[in-house]
Amino acid sequence: MIKYLSLPDALQNLTAKGYHLADSRIADRPDQSIQSNDWRLDSVQQVREENNGSSSLVIIAVSSVQQHLKLVFVEVMQQKSDFSPMNLLRKLFPVFQK
Repeated sequence: MIKYLSLPDALQNLTAKGYHLADSRIADRPDQSIQSNDWRLDSVQQVREENNGSSSLVIIAVSSVQQHLKLVFVEVMQQKSDFSPMNLLRKLFPVFQK
């Protein structure tokens, strides 16, 4: 995991590499419209919030050639957070029913 000093620095670095912040337009799309078998986890970065010592941010960069997308997700992590990356994985990867 890469550690950055500030969120703007981390996002600027990823934007320069062609990533786009996953915003509400992506979140509101049906899961089937962004699912693909070729999603790749490109990086996970942690940013410590100076204003609130009890939380940090995790920046997750993913890409898909098939979907022609490079996305960045920013998650707020608190010390007693129950965030699970599985929610993101379920949105990106199709689930095959038996």
